[in-house]
Amino acid sequence: MVTILVSFICIAIVVYFLKRERKLTSRMQEMLDNAASGVFEDKYLDESKISLLENTMWRYICDNRLLYTELSDEKEQMQKLVSDISHQAVTPVSNIILYSQLLEEELLSMEEHNVKEAVESIHAIMEQAGKMDFFLQMLVKLSRMENGIISVKPLKQSISSILQALGKQYGLKAKQKNIKLHIESSEETAVFDKKWTIEAAANIVDNAIKYTPEGGNVYISVIPYSMFLRLDVSDSGIGIKEAEQGKIFTRFYRSDTVHGEQGAGIGLYIAREVMRAQYGYIKVTSEERNGSTFSLFFLRHELSQK
Repeated sequence: MVTILVSFICIAIVVYFLKRERKLTSRMQEMLDNAASGVFEDKYLDESKISLLENTMWRYICDNRLLYTELSDEKEQMQKLVSDISHQAVTPVSNIILYSQLLEEELLSMEEHNVKEAVESIHAIMEQAGKMDFFLQMLVKLSRMENGIISVKPLKQSISSILQALGKQYGLKAKQKNIKLHIESSEETAVFDKKWTIEAAANIVDNAIKYTPEGGNVYISVIPYSMFLRLDVSDSGIGIKEAEQGKIFTRFYRSDTVHGEQGAGIGLYIAREVMRAQYGYIKVTSEERNGSTFSLFFLRHELSQK
């Protein structure tokens, strides 16, 4: 009698767990089918009433659904931005061709009164070529960002090479806008990739000049610490609202206050990624209408490979 009872209990237990397994399998299959078809909906799960496996599967699907949505949004933004840049590049190309033809005609029939028109055509060509250069640079940066090819090889070297490159690259641009570019010399050393660091710092200096009114100042200085070397880019420009300071390093973010200026919202994002890749970091201090200071922090010594 006892044997029969034990057997009955064992059979009941097996049947219970088989039903429970089929129910679990059915619910997991339903979640996967819904996720695959794009109609999966979040719903509250009580962990006391569901197996750990099912709950883990639910959270995995939710996380991947969120990631898919974020990637789709970024892809849509990227396509829209590339399309916009390509569309805007058409006008400068057409204008360059037009002004070149006009200049050719004026040079062929050059007389004293045509000199002024020829010079104006040259200036127009230079302006349109500048716009084309901007759009091409944006496409290059977008390509680098999308393909993830920020590959740094940091070495311990003098920061002077960065300061000199920034002076050569932006000295004339600052002068043309009647902005004084002050660069303090320094022979301090730090660990960085020269090519990528120049690009990161250049994005910041370019913004400083762009958003500083005529007659303003841009300062580049170096401050040594025991573990880090700090490179500051300070300006007397329009500043950044406190509420936006946490957003400016995200890709494609542009403040409503600067929509009148050319830009794609990726320069500061690239600068942040470059600094991260070489174990440094970047921060900003700013007040609206009272200028900004961007600080790049580099390691002073190479990390041990042991």
